[in-house]
Amino acid sequence: MIKNIVFDMGNVLTRYSLPDYIRKYAKSQREFDIIKNEVCSSVEWIKMDRGTLSDNDAVNSIKKRVPYELHENIKRFVSEFRMEQEPNPPMEDLVHRLKNEGYKLFLFSNTSQRFRRFSKNIASIAYMDGIWISCEHGFLKPEREAYLSFFDTFGLLPAECIFIDDSPANIEAGMRMGMDGIVYHQDVAALEEELLRKINSIP
Repeated sequence: MIKNIVFDMGNVLTRYSLPDYIRKYAKSQREFDIIKNEVCSSVEWIKMDRGTLSDNDAVNSIKKRVPYELHENIKRFVSEFRMEQEPNPPMEDLVHRLKNEGYKLFLFSNTSQRFRRFSKNIASIAYMDGIWISCEHGFLKPEREAYLSFFDTFGLLPAECIFIDDSPANIEAGMRMGMDGIVYHQDVAALEEELLRKINSIP
């Protein structure tokens, strides 16, 4: 019996486009490419999500390899990242209904310490019975240890959970641990249909 619905955050509970976000800070294609490659696709970014590097230390490390004139903009980008959240009413409605139907809801997300500041701007977070974020546990999806930590933190049985994530790799990793899942493709109606099918064990 499915008792628990587990959600990823970015592009699941929230609407989120990294290129659009970068464009708010980049004044040229050159700046866009530097922020995308040297910040968002950096080892420092992963370490922030793992909780092994602070924002300030990450920025100081990144500054060593980018032009001086971009230092302040990169510092601002990191400190303000995701502080503004676009509302997602269809997902918020689904989460609200699942909560009213008695399911336990959990967040299972790769994110940095910044989450504790910007999460208040995500309406769906208020419905979560438990929140697991990578920076507080030292593991990242799809690492096996992340899933073990998640289940152990909340005392959950994988077979009683369904995981919703936009990453096929993260869903597949959960399946290997015994947790069913759905890859979310930005269609809430299709997600709800698939969720009901799995909850009711319809082939």
